[in-house]
Amino acid sequence: MEGSLSGLLMLQEVDLLLDRERAELAGIPGELSIVEAELAAARNDFAGVESRLADLASAQKKCESEKTEARQKLAEYRTKLLSLRTNAEYKAMLEQIAYVEKRIDDIDSRTLELMYEEDGTRGSIEDARKKLDRYSERASKKKELLAEREKSLREEISRLEGDRTARAAEVSVRLLRKYEQLRMSGRSSAVVGLVRGACGGCHTNVPPQNAVEIGQGVSYSCPICGRYVVDLDGNRGPAEGV
Repeated sequence: MEGSLSGLLMLQEVDLLLDRERAELAGIPGELSIVEAELAAARNDFAGVESRLADLASAQKKCESEKTEARQKLAEYRTKLLSLRTNAEYKAMLEQIAYVEKRIDDIDSRTLELMYEEDGTRGSIEDARKKLDRYSERASKKKELLAEREKSLREEISRLEGDRTARAAEVSVRLLRKYEQLRMSGRSSAVVGLVRGACGGCHTNVPPQNAVEIGQGVSYSCPICGRYVVDLDGNRGPAEGV
């Protein structure tokens, strides 16, 4: 392989590593978002159960207040009952008393329902608290790991960028310009191997004579995709994606 293409191939290897490390670094905010979303969901669940407990407590207080008022009204009606003189008045007051007594029974039933629901909700809030604690701990560890990974990636990227600068300086301006153009067009690999007599990038067949020359180290530019096709591993180099 020509020395210039060999240098370009080494530059490409560095760029592929840089692409991978940068892609992983770019994915870290997304991973953090997932962790934050899970933690936020756990917090919302816990807050929802807490809110329901507060509503139940408020509802029970309201029932107690209504029952107190009903009892006062019942005592008032029973007192008035003793002073009534006509049967019609007496009958009407008995109906009022029956209505208030029924109201008190309804309040007691509602209070019992609220108490049962409160017992169940207290069990739920314990589960929600454990879930929140679990997610909080997991989020803390995940954030710590991601922070460490981010630091490591930034250090590796910085090292690779320095290596890339040195590699690029060894490549001719003409080759480097075309190489950069190929990468900007979406072709991460500008130098590919000859794979079963074809370009390892776009899989276009290479004329036999050119294939022989490639094996002898002569440079060849694919007329279809523009990549440089070189001899890799005895013409058995791995295919590169388009």
